[in-house]
Amino acid sequence: KQWLNLSCKSGCCYNGAISHELLHCLGFLHQQNAHNREHYVTIHWENILEYAYMNFKKGSPSLVTSFGVPYDYNSIMHYSRTAFSKNGLETIVPKDPDVYIGQRHGLSPGDIEKLGRMYECTDT
Repeated sequence: KQWLNLSCKSGCCYNGAISHELLHCLGFLHQQNAHNREHYVTIHWENILEYAYMNFKKGSPSLVTSFGVPYDYNSIMHYSRTAFSKNGLETIVPKDPDVYIGQRHGLSPGDIEKLGRMYECTDT
């Protein structure tokens, strides 16, 4: 048995933020940490607050797996275009200019598929 204590700051206690943090507890990393992210997004390090660099580091293929689920712009685990910006400019720019990133409405179909594969659940 493992206990998880999930607390939230003022202004961050809404379903999307809680779902995001729960997926961390279940083993998800941020989508923009994918080892193949350079095919999908460009990270603008010059716009990122220094203390937040770790949130944008690319994961090692040996530590980060997609479980065969394609890169998911719509993932609840994806940061928005201006996440942790020190100057209001974009920190993450999708290669596809028509996609929206950073939604916090709920798990995407890709999130659900990945979760099912991670935990070998066929009823997702």
